[in-house]
Amino acid sequence: MSLEAEAYEQNYQQFRSLNQIMWQIPVLAMTLTGGLWFGVSKIEDNRLLASLLLLTAVVGNLTLSVILYRFRFVMRRYLAWLRDVHPDGFVDASEPDVDMGRLARFFVREERVRQMFSFLLYWAAGASLVLLVAEAFPWGADSSEMEKDRGIEFYDSHATALADGYEAIFFEDAYPFLVALFSGDPLEVLDIGSGTGRDAGWIAERGHKVVAVEPSFAMRKIASSLHKSDLITWVDARLPTLQNQVLRPDSFDVILANAVWMHVRPEDRPAAMVRMFELLHEDGRAFVSLRLGPQDEKRGMYAVFSEEFEETATRAGFSVIHHGDFPDLLGRSEVMWKMYELQK
Repeated sequence: MSLEAEAYEQNYQQFRSLNQIMWQIPVLAMTLTGGLWFGVSKIEDNRLLASLLLLTAVVGNLTLSVILYRFRFVMRRYLAWLRDVHPDGFVDASEPDVDMGRLARFFVREERVRQMFSFLLYWAAGASLVLLVAEAFPWGADSSEMEKDRGIEFYDSHATALADGYEAIFFEDAYPFLVALFSGDPLEVLDIGSGTGRDAGWIAERGHKVVAVEPSFAMRKIASSLHKSDLITWVDARLPTLQNQVLRPDSFDVILANAVWMHVRPEDRPAAMVRMFELLHEDGRAFVSLRLGPQDEKRGMYAVFSEEFEETATRAGFSVIHHGDFPDLLGRSEVMWKMYELQK
């Protein structure tokens, strides 16, 4: 084989290899984008991670578009060389046939495939960028909701460590005055701030339907694993709004809000009380515990005062019954609890 023929064969094989790789770039791009979008759809309560995945999709698609352009540039050089060396055997498909229709001529023009591939990559990058902006800067969101709540962040980070202590406390010890209430006919119960699901599990075991509301993803995950029951519906929501399709007005016989009120911002407490009043049946009751003692700022706690609580409940329409003061069951001497029953 002559040197010229050997060079021709080598360049021809190089061109074929580049062409095969070029056709794989869009497949790689769509696999990358689809995988990252799917990952984002499964992420809860981690806006930073979701934003990083979407940014990866943007950068990845733009990078692949540059690589594609470079591939086509090199391939054009190989084609030009092959055409010059062997013009008689070169198949020129750079221009459409004159008898083709307008639409057909549009699709078969030179570099149309590269242009369509590039458009696909730019589209994926643009769509990812739109999702990134929407994730990082949610439109219409209240400024207090846009920032990660310190309390939720704390419970997400320490859920496993806290779970053992919470689960070690028996329902009967925490609410001795509620045992008789749940020994009767089935009730519709709302457990606000359900944590590890200890109370929801105990109540469901006695035949009552429970909607367990917990804004911490890590806590909900532990709860649904420890307390599996068809009678429990696990919900991601929080006071004061408690927005979810299962949280409809006049739906519950009993609301339980244990160790929750100190996590509600003082300015949100009137609205939170009104929302609880709205969710109860006509003769429903809410049982709310107040944490009295030093507040842990890392856990998103705010000062609680019994007089303020009673006044807020009365203004919302409740009749207030004080069930007494109780020591902290986790052994913290500086913490005390007040238990209230709010009757509609």
